[in-house]
Amino acid sequence: MDINKIEEIIFNHIEEFKVLFFPEQWSDIFLDFSKNEILALLFLHRKKNANMTEIAEYIIAPLNTTTGVIARLEKKLMVERVRSDEDRRIVLITLTDVAKIVIEKEKAMITKYIIEIYGKLTQEEISSALSIYNKILVVFKEGVNPVKEEETPVKKLRKINIE
Repeated sequence: MDINKIEEIIFNHIEEFKVLFFPEQWSDIFLDFSKNEILALLFLHRKKNANMTEIAEYIIAPLNTTTGVIARLEKKLMVERVRSDEDRRIVLITLTDVAKIVIEKEKAMITKYIIEIYGKLTQEEISSALSIYNKILVVFKEGVNPVKEEETPVKKLRKINIE
């Protein structure tokens, strides 16, 4: 396919999809929070609480970046740090009541749109759309980590003699 044709297709789709990104279409949560903050909130919503390492792994960010994300969410009164009941040394991150209300509101709005979309599609169209969506995800997931496991360099351990 010609590169100019691909560019034309991309920009035509951007023009059509820009309605998805208008603030009037969605609440301000997508403007007030970074991608990592939204991912952390969604992860905590599903998991109820997590430690910093679990959140870092989920949002695919280094621990120091995740610490900054959680600190910003704390300032926005969306999360709080609590000590584990089982082991007081462990600090868990959990959603505040404010965050739970915000997330429920967003879920309700998204659910409304999904119900409307599904109502306009036949079962065959839904199946086709999901099939295409899954194929697109495979392409993007392959692009995230192009290094195959067997190509990953093996870290050598260095032995240090202690006298």
